[in-house]
Amino acid sequence: MKLTWTGPMAPLLVPDTDTLHLDLDDRPVCGQDLLFLQQWYKLSRTDLCYLLGLTDMKWCYYTNPQHVQEPLGDPAVSLLVWVLAHYPETVFLPSFPTAAEVYPLYERLAEQGAQRSHGRGRDRLYLGRTAFSLLLGREIGSASRWLSETQPATIAPTVARLLFVLKTLLQNHGVAGLDAWVEQAQLEAQARGLALHDKMTSWFRGDGERKVANPRPPVQRPPGTRKKSKKETPKATPKETPDAADNPTQATG
Repeated sequence: MKLTWTGPMAPLLVPDTDTLHLDLDDRPVCGQDLLFLQQWYKLSRTDLCYLLGLTDMKWCYYTNPQHVQEPLGDPAVSLLVWVLAHYPETVFLPSFPTAAEVYPLYERLAEQGAQRSHGRGRDRLYLGRTAFSLLLGREIGSASRWLSETQPATIAPTVARLLFVLKTLLQNHGVAGLDAWVEQAQLEAQARGLALHDKMTSWFRGDGERKVANPRPPVQRPPGTRKKSKKETPKATPKETPDAADNPTQATG
């Protein structure tokens, strides 16, 4: 697969070490400095752990109230925090786009795709915020909350990454990239027993399910009759039980 360079990623907000009171020239890096960086960069714990190469267990240890005043156990992490605090141009996390930054590009390409596929019933799948939400794996009301001009909703980390790659895909491949995205979304919907159409409202509820006929209709009984009770099946002996050998409580002789 050919990779295309799309230019430098937008840097995150430069931290002010004086504001953060990161006097790291006079003391070693401690666990509290990780929390300061997380707050200043407005990163999730997952993102900061990725930035610092930390496991979740290490993060919990370093930021535990009993250890936040202690120097970090790994000097490599300490040096990394120091560099990121003093030389913010070294930060290598991308600045993820907002939904408002991606939606106009999506909408323009969706309209172009609808014109090309006119008469084939594909335009309704592309246009509008409803499809935008579904194509990002969320329910139809999500886009309206993301695109709110007064108080846009917070975007989940996975969706933020999805917006990042969707923007890159649309910039590099245009309508063809959007078509490929929609086809994959349709495949994912079908695998879940759903149909990606204008009546689908969520990936996680049954309103997008395809109607499947009952393969075995209910048995019709004459009025006044009762269903026969099943005969009790005799309990299996230890030798007859398939998983008896895997049962640690089973006595062996």
